[in-house]
Amino acid sequence: MRILKGSVGIAALLALAAGALPAGAQDKVIKIAFMGSLTGSPFTADGVDGLNGAKLAVKEINAAGGAGGAKLELIEFDTKEMTPDAVISAFERVKGDPDISATVSSLTSLTNFEIEYFAELGMPYMLAVNSQQTRDFVSPDPEKFKNVWSLTPAYDGYETELPIVLEGIIKAGTLNPRDRTVALIGADNPYSMSIYNGLKKSFPANGWTITFDEVVPPTEVNDWRSLLAKIRANPPVAIVNTEPSSSNAATFMNQYMEDPTNSVMFIQYAPSVPEFSELTKGNSKGVMYNLLGGAIKSPKHPRTAEINERAKAEYGRDSGSYVYLLYEMVYLLADCYNKGVDPKDWTGLSKCLEDTDKILANGRMVFDKKTHLATQDNDHVPIQFYQIWEGEHTLIYPDKYATGQFHLPPWMKN
Repeated sequence: MRILKGSVGIAALLALAAGALPAGAQDKVIKIAFMGSLTGSPFTADGVDGLNGAKLAVKEINAAGGAGGAKLELIEFDTKEMTPDAVISAFERVKGDPDISATVSSLTSLTNFEIEYFAELGMPYMLAVNSQQTRDFVSPDPEKFKNVWSLTPAYDGYETELPIVLEGIIKAGTLNPRDRTVALIGADNPYSMSIYNGLKKSFPANGWTITFDEVVPPTEVNDWRSLLAKIRANPPVAIVNTEPSSSNAATFMNQYMEDPTNSVMFIQYAPSVPEFSELTKGNSKGVMYNLLGGAIKSPKHPRTAEINERAKAEYGRDSGSYVYLLYEMVYLLADCYNKGVDPKDWTGLSKCLEDTDKILANGRMVFDKKTHLATQDNDHVPIQFYQIWEGEHTLIYPDKYATGQFHLPPWMKN
């Protein structure tokens, strides 16, 4: 399979799609379903971002003439608060439309249980969340889930890399800590708990002492002050909050800045969502976060900037991770249609996705055949560490893509 290098612009893809459309194809339609939480959950911002990314891709492809001799039609299925009943209801509506070719998803459920339903149905299903749960489903019987593919890699790096990156910052001399202490906050949802439990092992394994350890419920958290008071009573060198909801994390950060400690602040995922910066404004300056499977925001990886430029023109703001991921999912499907795969041939379409080897916004996408996750390493989909600084998201790790260095947060003294 030839790799489509990042230097090949989106315009080339649009031209390819245009060239594939014969006369009269405007009457042909390929339906693609979008599933995600669009209302009623702390992750609605992610769902809306994902929907916007998918919409933008469909708009571009159709403006260029379509894909596989047809126009694309995106149909929305809201999983609302992501309860099992809401997710199953959305799935049944997808299942009830025999003309749907495939389903793309941002955040459909908190456990990915719906992939069992899609495996039984046989419809191609692409997702980009909860990699641990996806791996747990797929790895015992990959053939059963031959139609399920994840654009995010295994989350192992989330559980192990943060202490290593902090040690690198210390070695560089930017941070001169009095000790190696960390306050660890978990959120009681499957995504956060796997990361939280991994960090509980990796920090001590790297010589750090956990001085505070607490898990918050998987609901909207409006008041973090009692938790923060406990942390302030014994300030650590680093504070790590694995809460992924942008609204909850923003509330935490705003209340932390009422009386900040002399600590590095790391928040899992949430600062990558534009809503976090909108809600925290200047309080976000200095916050660190990381991404596995997120778009690589670096001049050394130009595809991301191409997509963001188009998305910003469409939606008026910089893109969150799911804009890129869902945009790419739709283009992967369009690639298959343009190769002549029948949209109703679910087996052929799933095989086409399985054979993907292409540069996407989040790196070189090659799926692991045992887990159906994206391959994770610095030559494929890397783990990325960012710091928000002067309104920008500075990529500080890995060096291969870095756009700047770590800065001591403005509330800290070295």
